[in-house]
Amino acid sequence: MEQIPSSYRPVSRPRPKLKMPLIGNMLGGNGGSKPSRDEPHPLTKTIVPVIIAIAVIAFGIDYFTKTNAPKTSFRGEGEVKEAAFNGKILRKWYNVIPPKNDVEYVVEIINDKKEKRIVSFLNEKSTIGDFVLPYNSISKKENSANITVKRYFKKDTVLALKY
Repeated sequence: MEQIPSSYRPVSRPRPKLKMPLIGNMLGGNGGSKPSRDEPHPLTKTIVPVIIAIAVIAFGIDYFTKTNAPKTSFRGEGEVKEAAFNGKILRKWYNVIPPKNDVEYVVEIINDKKEKRIVSFLNEKSTIGDFVLPYNSISKKENSANITVKRYFKKDTVLALKY
């Protein structure tokens, strides 16, 4: 029987580098200066450019839809009184402005030509927020302080703006 010296330690082989599926050996380098001999996964060459192309197209579509969307906004007493609009209410929300906690009602309107308009009733004192609801029609003539709200189940309501 052979005796093993007490100072003997078994030699272990280096562990293979872990690789991510579908990405292969893109990052390269094993901690040393030796070039990698492993071939990247065959799908790596096709999937990564497709993902980048999809991201660029999505950002391009988002950019052009926002810049080409016709939006007009009216804010404050002077702009709202001079404005004329007629259309359907898409959204309604309000902003609370500190420190006095003033309530600003904001309405998004779309007209027959598919143009969006945002009307902000800043510093408006009447109860317009109670009568203006989404999917109702709203109209206002130029240089007038009256807004007509056409509702489904009730008579048309004429609201006088008070600033």
